[in-house]
Amino acid sequence: MFSLKRCEHADCDKYSFNGGRWCYHHSPDKEQLKKAVIDAFLNGPAVRDISITAADFRSMDTSRGLKITGVNLAFCVFDKCTFTDTSVRSSYFDGCLFVNCSFQGMDVRYSAFATSTFISCSINDSTVIHTNFMGIETENCDFSGNDFYYSNFSLSHLVDTSLEDCNLKRTSFRSAQTKNTSFKYSNPEEAYLRKGD
Repeated sequence: MFSLKRCEHADCDKYSFNGGRWCYHHSPDKEQLKKAVIDAFLNGPAVRDISITAADFRSMDTSRGLKITGVNLAFCVFDKCTFTDTSVRSSYFDGCLFVNCSFQGMDVRYSAFATSTFISCSINDSTVIHTNFMGIETENCDFSGNDFYYSNFSLSHLVDTSLEDCNLKRTSFRSAQTKNTSFKYSNPEEAYLRKGD
């Protein structure tokens, strides 16, 4: 798990990068830190135990078989990034912006994407279980062919989004708003769709 040590900069409450003195934004080697993280994403085999928040990642195609474990990437921007055959465990992507990103053959467990925004993204043929999507916003997205067992989409706003041919057993959509959202060939009857479920 990433270090819970706080940045030493005055009035900064962010976590330090790799347990050092500074968070990513207050580090004197900010660009070097970001380059090291990008290199780890591109060349694998693993990205572990780091905290780098509110950074921009563009046109990144992760190495196949990459393992992401215990990282904090909250409030980052991912634009035109591709994640293929990637494993994600106990990681935080809260409040991120994903634009034109593709997630294929993923294995995601015990992670959080709460309050993130997905625009023109696809998550397909993936196992995404016990994962928090609470309060996300989606527009023009394809989330078909996935196992979302016990994941949480409560309070989300899903627009022009396909969740076709998905396992939705024990998946929560309580207080979610949907517009032009398809659950064709999925099992919404086994999901939690209303407040009282």
